[in-house]
Amino acid sequence: MPYVDSGGLRLYYGDSGSGPAVLWHTGGCGDSTMWETAGYIAALPGYRHILFDHRGRGRSDGPPDVSGHQMSCYTGDVIAVLDDAGIESAVLIGYSMGGRVGYAVAASHPGRLAGMVGLDSVPDPASQPAELRRDAGKVMAEGTRAVIQEMADAESEPPPPWLLEHLCTTDAATFAGAFEAFATAPPFWPDRRVGVVLSAQYLDEAAVAVADLPPLAVPGTAGQPPIKHRGRHAQAAEPATGWIPTDERFRDPTTRVVMRVWIDPADQSRHYVPEPGG
Repeated sequence: MPYVDSGGLRLYYGDSGSGPAVLWHTGGCGDSTMWETAGYIAALPGYRHILFDHRGRGRSDGPPDVSGHQMSCYTGDVIAVLDDAGIESAVLIGYSMGGRVGYAVAASHPGRLAGMVGLDSVPDPASQPAELRRDAGKVMAEGTRAVIQEMADAESEPPPPWLLEHLCTTDAATFAGAFEAFATAPPFWPDRRVGVVLSAQYLDEAAVAVADLPPLAVPGTAGQPPIKHRGRHAQAAEPATGWIPTDERFRDPTTRVVMRVWIDPADQSRHYVPEPGG
């Protein structure tokens, strides 16, 4: 099976099938076997599938410290895999952090992606590097399983047990590195105060926001609430007593309603509330 050197790390990728190239990139936890277990590869004949274990996951080496988890390292790894496989351009399908890596590749190497699919990967316009690094500290303090379980408990539908167990095999230092990648990613929104709250079906617009790429497929269904929030974020019909309004406003592309971000000072949670007359 192919391995490639990227920045001194030995990285694994599988290469199977024939046809247009598709590179599969998982998230902060897990490795490329999840795509096969979930049935994606068997269901998509007629493509050349590049199943990538990104740094620190699966059969790939991990960096010795957090500096090896900067987003530029992850984008460089994708380019190294494409070069080693002799692929000029590929569609990148990224789950969670993998989508963020894809957006960064599109921004820095736009000619190398023929298309982009982001799964559960819409960046929060309000997230700050300091907050993301606090999340990394939480992973290091509590461990991968505790944090993954907390995330799973906040989902509207529980993940399959096999996927939960698979994600929990990633060590805490590597999982924490994903938050360093988020913290060092290039700006996704042109203006942090004036953005668009994206439902899942608008991930094509997210790809276009960083590069002129044709989306291969767009997940999601109409009528879903904007952004699936975990823990610190939620939608509300009106502000509750004590909430503090911010200057951050977004337009929901599904309803075209302008939303304002409100903060609950009790727990610093963020809430999107429709603006009157928006």
